[in-house]
Amino acid sequence: MMRTKRFPKGLTGLVLLLALVAGLAVPAGAATRVEQAKVPPGLAYVVRYEGSLDPALLDLLHQVSKAEALRDAPPDSALLLERRAEEDKAAFAKVFQSRGRFAATVAVSLDSAASPAVLTFAIDPGPQFDLRSVVLKTPDGGDASALPTPERLGLALPSPFAAKAILDAEAKITELLRDEARPDAKVDNRQVTANFADHAVSVVWTVSPGPKAAFGPTSFAGLTTVKESYLAGMIPWKQGQPYDAKGVEAYRRAVNATGLFAAVQVETAAVDPTTGQAPIKVSLTERKHRTVKGGVDYKTDEGPGANLGWEHRNLFGGGEKLAVAGSASGIEQFAEAAFEKPDALTPKDLFKAKARVANEDKKAYKGQNATATASLRRQFTDAVSGGAGLGYRASRIEEDESRPWESDARYGFVFLPVEIGYDGRDDVLDPQKGLLATGSVAPYWGTLSGADNFLRPEFTLAHYLKILEKPGLVLATRAVGGANIGTDSENVTPDLRWYAGGSGSIRGYSYQSVGPMRGKTPVGGASLFTFSTELRWRVTELVGIVPFLDGGTAFGKALPPYDQPIMLGAGLGLRVYTPVGPVRVDVATPLARRQDIDDIAQFYCSIGQSF
Repeated sequence: MMRTKRFPKGLTGLVLLLALVAGLAVPAGAATRVEQAKVPPGLAYVVRYEGSLDPALLDLLHQVSKAEALRDAPPDSALLLERRAEEDKAAFAKVFQSRGRFAATVAVSLDSAASPAVLTFAIDPGPQFDLRSVVLKTPDGGDASALPTPERLGLALPSPFAAKAILDAEAKITELLRDEARPDAKVDNRQVTANFADHAVSVVWTVSPGPKAAFGPTSFAGLTTVKESYLAGMIPWKQGQPYDAKGVEAYRRAVNATGLFAAVQVETAAVDPTTGQAPIKVSLTERKHRTVKGGVDYKTDEGPGANLGWEHRNLFGGGEKLAVAGSASGIEQFAEAAFEKPDALTPKDLFKAKARVANEDKKAYKGQNATATASLRRQFTDAVSGGAGLGYRASRIEEDESRPWESDARYGFVFLPVEIGYDGRDDVLDPQKGLLATGSVAPYWGTLSGADNFLRPEFTLAHYLKILEKPGLVLATRAVGGANIGTDSENVTPDLRWYAGGSGSIRGYSYQSVGPMRGKTPVGGASLFTFSTELRWRVTELVGIVPFLDGGTAFGKALPPYDQPIMLGAGLGLRVYTPVGPVRVDVATPLARRQDIDDIAQFYCSIGQSF
């Protein structure tokens, strides 16, 4: 006689969810775990497993076992220990069912005379059941042509039954239907049947696909200072267009990315049967729009430094941002103000204006400069953006080490920056994976006599690869380059020449010390190339260790062939992870130490990853 077993939806949901528990490999074959530790008074015991089990499945049993989890809190009697074992039997049954082992058996024995007592689970996993049949039907048994096929759900027939695959497929049913303009799609019921005669499993879903719909009106709730018109202008659809679930999710991400809200919820209401439209409800919780931030750092070659900033992210109610910042160290002091206005021409356009003044006392030069820029930037996709603008830079160089016979030289340039960027990082402050790439080019025209015209291309490329999840291990690499093309390096104002060395460049070498030199004094180069590689090992949730290697140089020529050697610096860093980002402490040494120029080591301390 054919014997089948059906599981009601509530029970199968619990059974299936157990499949999400991760398993770690242990030695194959007959499995036994015997561990004894110091325990408080009570019936001390060990747990053993008998039977031939898959190592991953055995480890999953270890993880759900209450008897194992409470071994350091032994019960007062054998009866209480047997109760723990009975609870484990029920949990083990769910584990086996989630892996398609519906005929598994578990027998429990307790040797309370032993010291410590021995609790034994004798397990027969039984045969592997296969998924043989998947059916999707409508509640009334009518036309099911709108429902996805098992293949579209990622289910192969036949295949070993796995609960996680069933859960994933069920989530995909509504996802696929909503992508086909059916926002009211829902799964009404799931029925899983195990046939013990031929070890086959069948799954039947009852699905209400709902009608095809168009976008209805959008309403907003929770706004206090942010203008509704600003958020309405960001909507990527028009009322009456076919409903698109991906468009709704893209809009939610865009609103969240403004940084104006602590919570963003975009819901699709039930389709109005009279209009065939699905209203969209946007519920928001605004966050505080003003921020004051500051920090301190220390670098062996630059000395102590401090920075302070203030930011308003919703100046006029339309997401306008005004930021003012200042920084001071032994070699540079600067102040800057930046203004951003989203939705400048279209919802994808961002207007940016920035002004900066600085006083610099560096090894290569001493002087002051001021820069003002205005640009328009467009977000082409979630990751790709580009922009163009206009800027002016004025410099007064009190001392130029490359031209010691000149003093109080003045420079002025009009420049037109054009840039493009790709940001696929998963996190801005502490990326674990993804790619960041930026490129720009700007022609510079001298406005004062004696200033040469030149072209200035620049690029930055950073990649992050997560090697291990636990412990967290990330390989981070970066390359930076640039050049001043069209003039000799000495004819360019020294504050626009290229320099290498220091905390943001080649650690181990002091600031600006890698590249063309006059004796012990850097004079700056016509081009630059540097690279960095870090192995970021997060030992605990709080502490990480980072071995790293940096390299590169500034070249005397803008284009090859080059004559400067590549310099390398290596070191070890410590990261302390905090809610505001990692605190960084690095120690580095030059691998090609130059006599009377390089110290044996450099020390750096700041907030945030090096790149």
